[in-house]
Amino acid sequence: MKEKYKLFTASLILATVTSINAQCPVPTLVTATPSVLCAGATTSLNATALGSSINWYTVPVGGVSVGTSLSGANIAFTPTITTTYYAESFAIGSATTQVYSYTGAMQTFTVPAGVTSLTIITKGAQGQKASTTSSLPGNGGIAKGVLAVTPGQILNVFVGGQAGYNGGGVYWGNVGLTCMGGGASDVRYPGTTLADRIIVAGAGGGVSGESGWGNGGHGGGGSPVGTNGYGGQGGAGYPSVTAGNGGAFGGTALSSTHGGPGGGGGISSGGAGATATGYGGAIAGTGALGVGGFGLATGSGCCQLYGCAGGGGGYYGGGGVAGGCCGGGGAGGGSSWTGSLASPSFTSGVQVGNGEVNFTWLPIGCTSSSRAAVTVTVGSIPTISVTSGSICSGNSYTMVASGAGTYTYTGGSAVVTPTANTSYSVTGTSSLGCAASNTAISSVTVNASPSVVASSSSSLICSGTSVVLTASTSATSYTWNTGATTSSVSVSPTVTTTYTVNVSNAATCIASSTVMITVSPCTGIDEVLSNSISVYPNPVNGVVNITLTSELIKHSSIEIYDAVGKLVIKQVLSNELNSINISNLNNGIYTYKVLNNSNSIKTGKLIKQ
Repeated sequence: MKEKYKLFTASLILATVTSINAQCPVPTLVTATPSVLCAGATTSLNATALGSSINWYTVPVGGVSVGTSLSGANIAFTPTITTTYYAESFAIGSATTQVYSYTGAMQTFTVPAGVTSLTIITKGAQGQKASTTSSLPGNGGIAKGVLAVTPGQILNVFVGGQAGYNGGGVYWGNVGLTCMGGGASDVRYPGTTLADRIIVAGAGGGVSGESGWGNGGHGGGGSPVGTNGYGGQGGAGYPSVTAGNGGAFGGTALSSTHGGPGGGGGISSGGAGATATGYGGAIAGTGALGVGGFGLATGSGCCQLYGCAGGGGGYYGGGGVAGGCCGGGGAGGGSSWTGSLASPSFTSGVQVGNGEVNFTWLPIGCTSSSRAAVTVTVGSIPTISVTSGSICSGNSYTMVASGAGTYTYTGGSAVVTPTANTSYSVTGTSSLGCAASNTAISSVTVNASPSVVASSSSSLICSGTSVVLTASTSATSYTWNTGATTSSVSVSPTVTTTYTVNVSNAATCIASSTVMITVSPCTGIDEVLSNSISVYPNPVNGVVNITLTSELIKHSSIEIYDAVGKLVIKQVLSNELNSINISNLNNGIYTYKVLNNSNSIKTGKLIKQ
C-alpha cells in the first residue's frame, strides 16, 4: 500500500514538472527606444523570449493584446500619455480545424481562448435532381477567407443541404416530379439581416425531367457580377446547352423539344430563366437579392409547350422556379460571397452532396507565467503665453513667459529696451524637451518721456533772501523735493541747496531736473545801510544803483574788484542816485569800495549773475 502511494505521488510530481516545462519563458531585455518622448512621437518596443513570440499589453494581467512581435524584433507604438507596456511570451500550437456538417438547423461556434484569427471555408450544397432524368444537378461552390475575431466571440453557422435547406429553389413538375436547388452554406454574426452575413458559399442548381419530352436545364450560381467569386454550378439544357453565367439571362433552348439552361446567381440578384421556344412562347424574369430568377412558358396545348430552366439565386442561396406543362424545368442555386474578409478565394462547381463549414485556427501552445514591464514616459506638448506691456522711452521691459520649462526670445533676452513699438516672438520647450505647439507674441509699446528744465530767478543769493524756481516742461504734473506740486515755487535756503523737480505726462512717464542755489552771507551790506549808503540790487544782472546822502555826493567814488583783487571798475559818484552798468562783467562775487576823499567809507560784496 505504501509503495502504491509513493508511485502515485511520484506521478503527480512528474505531471507538475511537465506543466512547468511547457510554460514559455518570461520575456527579458524588455526595452523602449526611446523611453522618453513627446506626445505624437513613436517608440519601438523590444523583448526577447527564446523560442516564443511576444504579445504586448497595457495591463499586467488579462486584457486584450495591443500588438504582437517576434522575439527580438521591434514593434512601434505611439502612446498619447505615459504608458507601461507588458510583454508576455507565447508559442503557437498545431493548427486545429473544427468541421460543421449538414444538420438542417443553425449551429454555433465559439472562438477559443487566445485565438484572434480564423480561416473559414464554406461549401455550398449540390443541387437535387428528379428521379426521371439522367442530367446531373449543379455542384456547390466554395468560398474561403480570413476573419479577425476575439476570444469568446460566438458565430452562427448554417450548413446547406441538397434538399434546399438555407435558400435552395424548388421546382414542381406537372406530373408531380420535384427537384430542388442546393442550399447555401454561410457563417453569420448573431442577427437576422443581410449585414450580419460574413461569408457565403453558393449552392448548385437542381434539375428535373419529364418523361418523353427531354430534360430542362438546372439553374445555379455562376460567376458573379461584381467583386466576389464563383458560386454553385450553372445547369445545362438538354442536350448539351452551355450553362448560364452569373447574373445573366439563361440560354435559348435548342429546339421546341428541349429546355434551355438557367441563369447563374449574381452578387445581388439571380439570373433570369431561359427562353423556351414552342407554341405560345415563354416569359423569363430576373430574381432579386436572395431570390432566384424564373422561367415560365405560356400558351395553349399542354403537350405543345415546352418548359425552360429556372434562374440562378442571388448571393444568399436563392433558386428559381421553372415551369412547363410538358417540358422539363430546373431549380436555381446561388453564388458565393466573402464580404470584406482577408485573403478571399472562390471555387465554383466542386462540392458534391450536402454543404460543409470548416474553421481552422492556430491555438496558443504556451504563455509565460508573468509579464515583463517597460514604461514609456510621454511628455505633453506645452502651450506657452507671454506678457505684453508698455514702457517709457529709455526704459526696459521684462517679458514673462509661462507654460513651458525653458524659453527662447527673438531678441535673445527676456529684457528688452526698444526705442519704438516692437513685437517679440517667444518659443519654448518642456522639461522633457517637448517643443511648444505655438509661438507666443509679446507686444511692447514705447511711450514718449517728457522733457523738463529746472531754473531759478537767481542761482546765487544772499542768506535770508528768496528765489523763484521754475520747471519748464509740457508735462501735466509736478513734484518738487520741497513737496510743492506747482510748476513754480519760491524757496529761501540758508545754505547752498540742490532742488529737484519730477514731472509726469499722461502716459505716466517721468522725467526730472535739478537746480542748485548758492547762498552767500554777503557781509557788509547792512553796514552800508547804516551809513546811508545803499548798493542795489544785489545780486545784480546789469545795472547796480548806489545811493548817497547829500553830504557824500562830493569827492565820492566807487571801486569794484574781482575775486583775485584786480580793479575792474572805478567811477565817480556825483549824484544821490548813481548807476553803474556791470553787464560786461563775468558772473561771480566781486568786492566793492565806496571812497570819499580817497577814504574807504564802505566795503561789501557784490554778486553779479
